[in-house]
Amino acid sequence: MSYTGELDRYLQSEIDNSQVPGLGVAIVHDGEIVHLGGYGLANVENQVPVTPDTVFHSGSTGKMFTAAAVMFLLQDDHIKLDDPLIRYIPEGPESWSGITIRNLLSMMAGFGNFDIAFSAGEGGEGGAVPLNLWQDHSDEQLIDLARRSPFMYRPGEGYQYSNTGYILAGLVVARVSNKPYYELLRERLFEPIGMATAREASWFDIVPNRAAGHCIRDGKLENRYWAAPSLQRTGDGGLYFSPRDIAHWLLELDNPTVLSPESIALVSEPVLMKNGQPSFNNYALGWQNSTIRGHRKIRHGGTWDGFRAEIARFPARKLSVCVLGNTDEAQVARIGQKIAGIVDPALAPYEPIADGNEALTRRDHELLQAIVERRAPRESFGEEAWRLWSNGWFEQIAASGAAVAGVPLELTHQEGDGGRRYRLEMGGYHLHWTISRDSEDRVSEMRFHME
Repeated sequence: MSYTGELDRYLQSEIDNSQVPGLGVAIVHDGEIVHLGGYGLANVENQVPVTPDTVFHSGSTGKMFTAAAVMFLLQDDHIKLDDPLIRYIPEGPESWSGITIRNLLSMMAGFGNFDIAFSAGEGGEGGAVPLNLWQDHSDEQLIDLARRSPFMYRPGEGYQYSNTGYILAGLVVARVSNKPYYELLRERLFEPIGMATAREASWFDIVPNRAAGHCIRDGKLENRYWAAPSLQRTGDGGLYFSPRDIAHWLLELDNPTVLSPESIALVSEPVLMKNGQPSFNNYALGWQNSTIRGHRKIRHGGTWDGFRAEIARFPARKLSVCVLGNTDEAQVARIGQKIAGIVDPALAPYEPIADGNEALTRRDHELLQAIVERRAPRESFGEEAWRLWSNGWFEQIAASGAAVAGVPLELTHQEGDGGRRYRLEMGGYHLHWTISRDSEDRVSEMRFHME
């Protein structure tokens, strides 16, 4: 391919100019695997290089596979998306009676998240339930933790990114199929489509070609923190796979052989809240939707166990990209978009540009800070924009954890009509914000997505 040299040079530069030990990359274009590559080290201590067969942890990209497991049960007529959760977990509290399987997979169940802790007495800030990473948990204990999760909103009436719902979804799959969700995936997906090394994550098994996870502490690369074995394989993101495995998954999504085309369309389509709007980030079932230069982008990222992953599809361009990194601060979403732009210039990422109106940028920065602090000024918005955003989206972006104060807002694009696109760094990702104003200088449209 004409871009192979540029691609290799770019990815090697990412290794050379960052503290990311290694990257695994898969690219599928027009129904073919066009690139499988490894860059840097899978294991720093033993100087083992990354290859296309190096095995990485999925992190939350595993959510798309939990959703796929539910799709197999749906295809078999063993479950329906609007079935109540308590049909499958009847020991759940009465407050779960309005939660459906669709709510779990779309992050619209109302659950808060777990708060990571390292002892039984830590965590729990902001109403989150503390999850002790050093303690193994049985299924019953995980259900009990979910039972204690506070509700952020009533089911279907809001969006809150939450691992809790996907842990429960994995347990529902196990109860319906009489096997762990990852065993169902092995039988129905991994083996049939050639994902030869995809499997559940495990501390104890000998896993050939497994990469080591890392983190950055005080500016220094270290081995990742330890987490209990049972927390490595839950339905919110508990899989191992290689770049080669994901290439076969991307082929399946383009030309399905075991999942139905209807199932793939269903998991990709943004779910609507009860008010008829999607979530502010167009979350579907294990996938998030956005646009890049007018082209639809369907993606999900993940971070866990010293790894970070990004899987992105651009259906109209017949291009899919996966980037797997073995440190929890690898900017794999940014790297993935850069790769997409190298393969197809129509998908080139938005990069910072010269800002000819810094006063407006400061004004927009103040507006964004007001939004995430739940004090959006009514007078700054047009009627339709205010109606949409005050109908749940303001709260969703505020609850996303975006930290604005003291973080530079970088201009990345200037529209001819005055619309502006910015990016804001958020813990290894970038929050992209597009804002347009009407003739009265009021906000007429806003969009957010992560990269």
